Amino acid sequence: MQDKRALSLKAHQSESYLPIGCKLPPQSTGVDTNPCPNSPVFRTGSEPTLSPALVRRVSSDIRVGEALRGSDSQLCPKPPPKPCKAPFLKFPPSPSTWLNSEAHYCELNPAFAISCDRAARLPSCAQDSYVELLRARQNGALGPRNSGTSYLILDDDDRVRPWEPPAAQMDKGQEDEGEFVKPLLETDSSFRPNNFESKLLPPENKPLETAMLKHVKELLTNHDPKVIAQHMLQMDCKVARILEVSEEMQRNMGVSSGLELITLPFGHQLRLDIIERHNTMVIGIAVDILGCTGTLEDRAATLSRIIQVAVELKDSMGDLYSFSAIMKALEMPQITRLEKTWTTLRHQYTQTAIRYEKQLKPFSKLLHEGRESTCVPPNNVSVPLLMPLVTLMERQAVTFEGTDMWEKNDQSCEIMLNHLATARLMAEAADTYRMNAEKILEGFLPDEEMSEIFKTEFQMRLLWGSKGAQVNQTERYEKFNQILTVLSRKLEPPPVTQTEP
Repeated sequence: MQDKRALSLKAHQSESYLPIGCKLPPQSTGVDTNPCPNSPVFRTGSEPTLSPALVRRVSSDIRVGEALRGSDSQLCPKPPPKPCKAPFLKFPPSPSTWLNSEAHYCELNPAFAISCDRAARLPSCAQDSYVELLRARQNGALGPRNSGTSYLILDDDDRVRPWEPPAAQMDKGQEDEGEFVKPLLETDSSFRPNNFESKLLPPENKPLETAMLKHVKELLTNHDPKVIAQHMLQMDCKVARILEVSEEMQRNMGVSSGLELITLPFGHQLRLDIIERHNTMVIGIAVDILGCTGTLEDRAATLSRIIQVAVELKDSMGDLYSFSAIMKALEMPQITRLEKTWTTLRHQYTQTAIRYEKQLKPFSKLLHEGRESTCVPPNNVSVPLLMPLVTLMERQAVTFEGTDMWEKNDQSCEIMLNHLATARLMAEAADTYRMNAEKILEGFLPDEEMSEIFKTEFQMRLLWGSKGAQVNQTERYEKFNQILTVLSRKLEPPPVTQTEP
């Protein structure tokens, strides 16, 4: 009856019904290497057989034919060893063990097999030192706490360590080759209007001097729109630190390009400078249009020339930074309200007006919605769109006044994430933008006066004067916004509403 129950029990067991055997690892000559006989004890648990070389020690208390249960303490008669406090400093098995073991780590990780083979071929002196360390551990000579960690491996000596892979035994002189230099945190702006040496402006000037405004307009009128766009691109690349970046400047920045710096916390001052230049250009373009106090045709011609420069910046230069400044100026309420001027533009410069409405405005909308990577490939861009990123990173608080048009959209959160994702791509493609700018400006000979009028310091001095250029940015922009409103209403007065008696 008992035999039938035993057979029935064996028949209902899972595939883990295996006799537990033991196989000793190969030993030296003269030692009995016969494997121990298979034990009649069968296992019913889920204990895996990790290695065929693992010796299974079963307590002598187990009766023959008795199954091991998960609740029996005989599964682990001795508690497991305490884990090492410094696991990364623990010695791996000796090279001889690596070669003789039937299942070692090299079988699980083929990439480690190379280091295993190299370590196995270490000189005998290195293997002897390894044996001595093991004997020291067995004798308890590892220190007063006997924690199992050898402090010899913490000793900064130059002798060979057999337990380290050869790749880790590097020459210590190589560590000093690329010495790290802490990036310099800039606190002062690169724009210094009062220290700016100008050949066109006197040492002290008043804001919006009529003679200087007339001279600047003549320079812009006498040059081709493509030449104007080239001068703007050259100055933008200098300010954004895309071109003409010295090795000392790269060490101070910690990166090789300003496009990477503006994405980092210590690029705060560069972001402020980029915002300053962009806003100054926007105001300067608006003054160029509203300063035409002559005929309506003169204002339409000025408006047409500015649109043509925007076309060159988009198509020929790939300068999306200055392109966005022109588009923002043309979309200012003080400019869009000039209905007579826009009507004259459509009549006398029809192709320019159509290109502005059908090409430039939709393209600008896509850019500010964060779809720059989809509408223009990086190989055609020299200066990417910078303002959404620097505006988001420098905004101190959440405001609902004075925000950009794309921030008032229902999908503003998604658009913001698109701008942040585009910024990461922009930092990765910094070298591509630099090479594109160098290729576009190859052979370009800038005009001295044209280069000066596109410098930010000159524009600040021209708009606010030598004294007003030092005033706070917010105050300067608010006052000039009022001035532009007055000029716009003077050119085309608003319709007078008659009140009922």
